[in-house]
Amino acid sequence: MIENGFYKIKQDFIDLINNQIGGCYQDTKLRPVFCCMEDKYIKGIFWGIPTSDLSHRTPDQIKKYESYCALDINESIRASYYHLGFTNIPALYRISSCLPIIDKYIDEPYSSQGGQLFLKSRHDIEIIRKKLNRILLYERQRPNTFEQHITDIRDFLKSELINP
Repeated sequence: MIENGFYKIKQDFIDLINNQIGGCYQDTKLRPVFCCMEDKYIKGIFWGIPTSDLSHRTPDQIKKYESYCALDINESIRASYYHLGFTNIPALYRISSCLPIIDKYIDEPYSSQGGQLFLKSRHDIEIIRKKLNRILLYERQRPNTFEQHITDIRDFLKSELINP
């Protein structure tokens, strides 16, 4: 994986989260996942953030995302749940649904206009990473707070990297 690239994840990974790890990850459309950054502590684990197209969202849904994004990141964890940005289309980054992931569970790069899609906006990358780091700090203080069970997924992947 390359940081700031978009990828499709394997259905096996979603099944692993839902059936073996005990988390809940409900993405039947297999949306692209933004590969934000490599883990600071475990080489080979990357942090993926599911993305969604905003075009089919209702005005009320968009207002909800905007209200969360408008919160002060230092005062509310909810300020880190989402980021509204742009890839090749207006996009929602679902940061609180982040997933640790390894190469084994990547199906293929997500392509747009004949090549792999990358997030190029330094401004968006900086904001997304800041919000992701806030979510990960919250998760370290309260393991498995989020429905996908971030800590359990990371621990499982760490063991897979050690004993492939």
